[in-house]
Amino acid sequence: MPQGCDILPKAAPDPSFAQPARVEVTEQVGAATTFSLFYDFHIEDGDLALLKEDKLGPEAEIAIRVPDGDANAVLVRGPVTRQRISVMTGGEGSVLEVIGADVTIELAREHKVHVWPTTTDSAAITELITGAGLAPQVMLPTTVTHTETKNSLVQREPDLHLIRRLARRNGCWLWLEYEPMSATPTVHVERPPVSQPPAVKLYLNGDQRNIDEAVIEWDVERVVASDAADRDVFGASDMDGSVDRSPLSGLADQGLADIVKKPRKARLTASVDDAGELMTRSEAALIEEGWFVRATLSVRARVLKQVVRAPSVVVLHGAGTRHSGKYMVSRVVHRIDDADHWMDVTLVRNGWN
Repeated sequence: MPQGCDILPKAAPDPSFAQPARVEVTEQVGAATTFSLFYDFHIEDGDLALLKEDKLGPEAEIAIRVPDGDANAVLVRGPVTRQRISVMTGGEGSVLEVIGADVTIELAREHKVHVWPTTTDSAAITELITGAGLAPQVMLPTTVTHTETKNSLVQREPDLHLIRRLARRNGCWLWLEYEPMSATPTVHVERPPVSQPPAVKLYLNGDQRNIDEAVIEWDVERVVASDAADRDVFGASDMDGSVDRSPLSGLADQGLADIVKKPRKARLTASVDDAGELMTRSEAALIEEGWFVRATLSVRARVLKQVVRAPSVVVLHGAGTRHSGKYMVSRVVHRIDDADHWMDVTLVRNGWN
């Protein structure tokens, strides 16, 4: 049984539920959180009975909860989407992998064609999330209203794809947070939460060292500024949405725009209703390009005494003056078995010292 990990069918304890030998959960900005439950099984009465277990079958709902310091944290809640079976001759050593994803995957099951007559990006996202029975927390930088007489909001995709498209063009991320006991999810659509207080302190060396290994890299061949212009055909005027640097608060003293000297500029074109919306599109592009420092590291819950989550702010110590400081967590792969809870963590940063 995975150490300290609760596998909860329908988000509730069930003593009759078959416990896996190990668990993997992958949290990643820009994608649904996925999970895999690994079962060691063998032939019983000439059959592989575990394959017919309804609690591990199509659309069966699973929540995964782990210890997080003195509290608990739900890593994921959502439906089983597939299985993978590795069968050894004779059955002994065979492995069943039960695979699923968070509840947002249910928003991606139906392609739709819809013209929103009068709406804002925020209102459209909120309506879709609420309509799926989920609690939304939506904070977008733009309040422009799309109307049929100008540039309507047109949907030709599943609800989840539209939500992610609107989030991205506003420079926002989408992620889920769960109430630790009921596993009830809240869907966040906001710009990266760089102003949050650090959730975890990571140490590369010294008596407090809690990282097994780390790799840090940077790449400055990224867009720093955006040159954006359009013509307002309704007001017969020019619109300027140019932006000279990312508007996102820096996690360090110097952002990419402060570091590079030669121009790195994108030309942005988009059908928009006003200059403010065009500027928001420019800002979004620069926010996405601004994560030029990346760190990958491995940690263990038994050493760290906490769980690292995406997205959250962490502080890295012992990486020298340049690379020590705050980072955003963009990806965590949790691997849990009866020995420990390992976490392969990807950190991103939009500056250095």
